[in-house]
Amino acid sequence: MESIVHFITRSGSLLYEDGKPFRFAGPNIYWLGLDENVGGVDWPTPFRVNNALDTAVLMGANAVRSHTLGASVGAPKSLMPRLGEYNEEAFRRVDYAIKEAANRGLRLIIPFVCNWFYYHGGRETFTKWRGCEDVKLFYTNREVIEDFKAYISSIINRVNSCTGVAYKNDPAIMAWELGNELNDAPVEWTAEIAGFIKSLDPNHLVAHGKQFQLDEDKLMIEALDILDVHYYPARADELIKDAEKVQAAGKVYMSGEYGWADTDLERFLSAAEHHSAVSGTQFWSLFPHHDECGYVEHYDGFSVHYPGIGMNADVAERIDRMRTHGYRMTGRDVPPLPVPDVPVIAACDHAIVFRGVVGAAYYTIEKSTAGENGPWHKLYDKRPTDHMMPWIDPTRAHTVKTWYRIQAYNASGEGSGFSAAAVSGAFIPNLS
Repeated sequence: MESIVHFITRSGSLLYEDGKPFRFAGPNIYWLGLDENVGGVDWPTPFRVNNALDTAVLMGANAVRSHTLGASVGAPKSLMPRLGEYNEEAFRRVDYAIKEAANRGLRLIIPFVCNWFYYHGGRETFTKWRGCEDVKLFYTNREVIEDFKAYISSIINRVNSCTGVAYKNDPAIMAWELGNELNDAPVEWTAEIAGFIKSLDPNHLVAHGKQFQLDEDKLMIEALDILDVHYYPARADELIKDAEKVQAAGKVYMSGEYGWADTDLERFLSAAEHHSAVSGTQFWSLFPHHDECGYVEHYDGFSVHYPGIGMNADVAERIDRMRTHGYRMTGRDVPPLPVPDVPVIAACDHAIVFRGVVGAAYYTIEKSTAGENGPWHKLYDKRPTDHMMPWIDPTRAHTVKTWYRIQAYNASGEGSGFSAAAVSGAFIPNLS
């Protein structure tokens, strides 16, 4: 993709990039700034960040929504671990993710807070810091409101340590979202916070969203550009009804989250593609390969591990349809699948541990007991990617020195080259 130069702008109910209509599609990758899925609450590794973003691009995405690039409070590795105290290293991790998204031509939608009290904190974190027992005081307590404004200011005015560009001047950021699923936000608070964001940063769009239904009483707020609705399950009739109401009010409509696994996905995506009132869609949610082997697991029923071949036929078909949607939504032809990169074997002592590659649907593993130049014999022939990793060599005699090599294939059956041979007992500690 080309580098990002222009800010996304709004004219009425439509978005534009350098004067041309702009529509978007892609995943939620909520954990880009702070992760909960690998060894506790920690920053994701550069590999996992890059693997997820590369997968998003392969799936036709041109935008990513990510909670923890903005909503990150109350934990030791958060952007703001304690009230008024900022974590420079946490900001550097966000800097990196923003830079890498921009390098891939991906726009970002970044919420500032979460309605829910999860590992990355939320509005309840702010109220507890001020001794408020009622979480709804987030919207009315003057001290809490000013604390939230100060936090917003710290993010908007941040200068990216990787690029030297302030967030408020970075066109890779498409929109700031007041928060994730702020279902009971009053009109007065929403107008105040949206106006405050615009006063600090006139370059970027401002979004507000709600879970399950359109927040209709916010349609007349001047400082809001985008209204966001989340659908579980995703229904085409609700999508069209909400999008047309937003369009009639002269605002931009997006579905910032939709559940892809429990719905008539074809109808929902087709409706979005063909209705001009729908500016963007973002599925919930994308997870990458693990740093060493397999995928990062997340058990909410909506985790996408592209291409999903090792799950079941329905899952794989739905994930492939979302890839097609990414291209159709953004007005591009669906390209052929790229040939995957060559995998890397991390260890092959008691099991064959290898780092998965973007777009790989199958792997072939070959072994030799003669040496690194073969002759080679197939141990696994185009075995689908799955969640039972690492893979065991059931034929191995542990008294015999054994070499392994591995090849990746995309869903069309096109293969990469073979990896360098790894000998049993070897361990490659640095896969960076």
